[in-house]
Formats: sequence, structure tokens, C-alpha cells
Amino acid sequence: MDSTMPAGAPLPTPPSGIRSLTSRVLEGLSEAVVVTGAAPSGSGRRIVHAINPAGQRLLPGLAVGAPVEDAGHDAFAAVVRDGDEGFEAEVAGRALVGRGQLLADDPRTGDLLTCWYVRDVTEEQRGSRSLHRAQARAQFLAEAGRALHGVLNVGRTLRTAASLAAGALAPRVVVLLADSSDTVRWVGAEVGTRPVSGELARSELRSAPRLAEAMSGDAPVDPWAAVELAELPVWSGVPPSGHVTVVPVPGTVVRGALVLVTETELPPDVEDGLPLAQEYAVRVGTALSAAALYREQAHLGELLQASLAPPPLPEAVEGLVLGSAYRPARESLRVGGDFYEILPVTATGETPFLLGDVCGKGIEAAVLSGRVRQSLHALRLVERDPAALLALLNAALLDAADLDAAGAVPVMPRFATMVLGEARPAPDGSLRLRLATGGHPPPYLLRADGTVEETPVSGTLVGALRDGEFGDAEVLLAPGETCLLYSDGVTEARGGPRGVDFFGEERLADALAGCAGAPAQVVCERVLQLLSAWLGGRDHDDVALLALQAPPAPHRGDGA
Repeated sequence: MDSTMPAGAPLPTPPSGIRSLTSRVLEGLSEAVVVTGAAPSGSGRRIVHAINPAGQRLLPGLAVGAPVEDAGHDAFAAVVRDGDEGFEAEVAGRALVGRGQLLADDPRTGDLLTCWYVRDVTEEQRGSRSLHRAQARAQFLAEAGRALHGVLNVGRTLRTAASLAAGALAPRVVVLLADSSDTVRWVGAEVGTRPVSGELARSELRSAPRLAEAMSGDAPVDPWAAVELAELPVWSGVPPSGHVTVVPVPGTVVRGALVLVTETELPPDVEDGLPLAQEYAVRVGTALSAAALYREQAHLGELLQASLAPPPLPEAVEGLVLGSAYRPARESLRVGGDFYEILPVTATGETPFLLGDVCGKGIEAAVLSGRVRQSLHALRLVERDPAALLALLNAALLDAADLDAAGAVPVMPRFATMVLGEARPAPDGSLRLRLATGGHPPPYLLRADGTVEETPVSGTLVGALRDGEFGDAEVLLAPGETCLLYSDGVTEARGGPRGVDFFGEERLADALAGCAGAPAQVVCERVLQLLSAWLGGRDHDDVALLALQAPPAPHRGDGA
């Protein structure tokens, strides 16, 4: 409009060619264009002065010359009446966004005209919501993966799985887990409450065959599985109300089901809820399988460690007092290459004993020590003399090494040092020991007066030479005297002020001298205590101690 034109002057009429061009431009727009202004009658009502086809499609009912409010679009009529700058409204199921712009005066009334530009943003909003849902879904799955990863405990994994799903997937959730046992474990969770757990006998699933099939993952989920589930005692006395959806939880070691209880009778939204629950169930199954596998491996490891660890000493042996101490080089494994054992008393009254050390450290050495012990047990069926028994064991280890050498897989050397023998109590309270050794430090004898003696016995490594020699000896312990068998991890422990000095035989003898009159177990514990102080937390080899003691003479009163 010309800036020199007087205010309120009528708008000049454009040439018909320009008007035709303007109409064609407006008709081609996907954006609605609606021009509104005051009615000529002066009634104060707002009417439509112009509208393009897109406007008639998005705002049906608007017509040129008709009042805006007659079309029934309340939100649009309100902004036109109040002169607002824009609006957002839903019309006929479509999301619309509009903005107004003031035009020149109406040449007929002198009133200002407003041109409204209205867009259909339904698809934009739908895409935005889909994006937000996808982001929320990815965030939930990522957080769930972090929370479930590395738990490695079946019970905690079940509780975590139920707690994460409650609220995120459904207000009420139950997770069931079936493994190779006869028990089905379950955990239920609701928003704002602590998880509740329990167990079912697998036989109880006989009344719910469709649920059992769903948990096995061998068949699609039958809708009746939810009905069967409602009858099982997994609801803490409060049966589910609403719709129950069963999602299988797949797994390699264990399998189960994720049960979602929604407030309405409709299942989770097909586009979002169910696929999300299925992806979550996969993560839960992976975490539960990892936890179950870890449990099985840990149980197997415990059984292996228990079989390889030195067995506990007998609670009581007539005429013999025992003590022991054990400290593996890798204390986290609780086993090592050192071993000792007290066997049952024989029919002739002797108590066999042994202490040894195989080459190597850790689990490999523990396995070898277990083989050596088992071999000794078998050989004792044909030979009981300590020196002859060591000779048989030497031949058995060399034969096993020859068989291994013929194979394609290289093996570690199989040799050991060992002291073994038999203890026979005497009627006068003394204890007679028959000892044989193969490459092992000779035992120490702690006499009643505190004197420490080294047993005069020696021999070659067991399993090293075909013509090995194994010395034997016999010693007598008076009441209260002790024989200490020990591994070289004691004397070769490096420590002290400089951190490189051996504990040595001399310090061990001094430590024993200070234990005169002490019970056998106290002797072992005292030596281990001094050795630990000497090490000062440094690395060390396996340490084993075994004390055999003649019971002290009974105390006699002055009147006896």
C-alpha cells in the first residue's frame, strides 16, 4: 500500500490478471489461509473474508461471508475474537497450529483484516512422539542392561528385573524362572512397593500347561496362559485385576516368563509396549542365564576346591594330638600345591599321615596334589610300609608322565616332595612314628625341655628318577613332645627388614623352641603367626604345617 494514501482510504482494486494469479497461488498452498474481519453490519461479529481450499479442508464449515463462530471451531473462533497471535487446536482428529498477521484496512468497513496461516502438524507431532518413545525405549533398555549386567546372582537378578519393569512396562509385574531343578522361582513387584519373592513346585505347573509351554519357549504364547497364571499362588493373596500379558523370557541355561498386569482390559500397545517388553525379556533372560551359569560354575569350583583342599583333621584320635595350618600362595583360590592328610586308624592301631608339596602353584598344582593323594590311597591297599609306598608312588608318577609325553598336548612335570608315615601310640603314653621322605625337608622334633631336633631322614624327589631312593626313620615322642612336618614354603619365605631374607631353618627352630609344652594346634598357629609377620604382606609360596604330638602326661596332685 502507498505510504501517501490517506488512512481509511479504500484499497485499490488490482488488475484481474493479478487477482487470477493470486487465486492460483492460494489454491496451490498446503497451508490454510483464512482472512477474517468485522462484519459489514457493525454487529461486532467476525466473518470470513477469504479462504483457500486448504483452509476449507482443515477448517470445514468456514465460508466466505459467514461468521467464524458458526463453523463450530471454538478454539479458532476464540483467537479471532480476542485478537490473539496464534493458536493450537485439534480439529476433526488433526492437530492444527495457526498464526495471525494484520493486513490493511477493509475498504468497506475501515476495520483491520487479519490473515490466518494454519498448518496441519499431525504427522510432525506423531513423528516427534515416535522419536521420543524410541529414545525413552532405548534409554530404558540401556539402563536395564546396565542394572542387570554383572549381578551374577540369580535371586538379585530376578528382583532387579521385576523392579525395573514395574512402572516402566506395567503397574504390576511378576517374573518367573525355571531351571533344571524341581522348583520355579518367582518375584512380584508393584510401583512404590518392595518386591515379593517365592517358590513354586514344578508340579504346580501341571495345572497351567499353556504357561509351561510359554516358559519353555517352544510354542507361541496361548492367551489362556494368562488365565492359568491367575490361579497360581504368585500374587501374594491379591489376584490380578485388569489384563494379564505373558511374555516368554528366553535363555540358554534358564527360561521363564515376564507377566505384565495392566489396569485396563487392553493389552500393551502393539507399537510400543509389547515389543519393548519382548526386548526387555531377552535382556532379562540373558542376565538370568549368566547368573545361573555363574552359580553352576561357582558350585563346581567350590566342589573342586573342597576336593583339593586339605581335609579337616579328625576330631579325636586316641593317643595322638594333632594340629595343622595351611596358607596357599593364591589365597583367593584357597587351594595350592601343598597338602597334608590324616587317614583313618588302621585295624592294627596305626594312624597314617602325610604332608607333601608338588611342583607349581595355584589350581594346576592343586589338581596334581589331588592326583598324588588319590594315588597314595590306592597304593596303600597293596603296601603300607612308608618307604616302599614312596617307591611305588614314584613309579606311578613316572609311568603317568610317560603316557602324557606320548600325547600331543604338552603337560607340566609331575614330581613332588613328601613325608609320610604312621603313628602308633604306646601304652605308656609315648608315641612311636615311622617316617619316610622323598626330597622333603626333614621334620623337626620338639622335646619336652624345649630342645629342637631334626629328624635324620632324607630321600630323592618323588616322580623324578626311576632309581630314586627314599630314606626312612623311626622316632619316639615322650608325652607332650611334638613332631612338626612342614613344607619349604615356611623356610623359603622371603621377608624381614630387608624383604629378601629367608625365614630359614634356624628361625623355625627358634619358633618351635618357644612352643614347648603347647598343644599341637597352638604350635602350628604360632609358627604361622611368626611367618606372617616375617612376610609383611609380601607374596609367598604355599605353606603347610602338620603337628603330631604325644598327649601330655596327666597332672598329678601332691596327694597322689
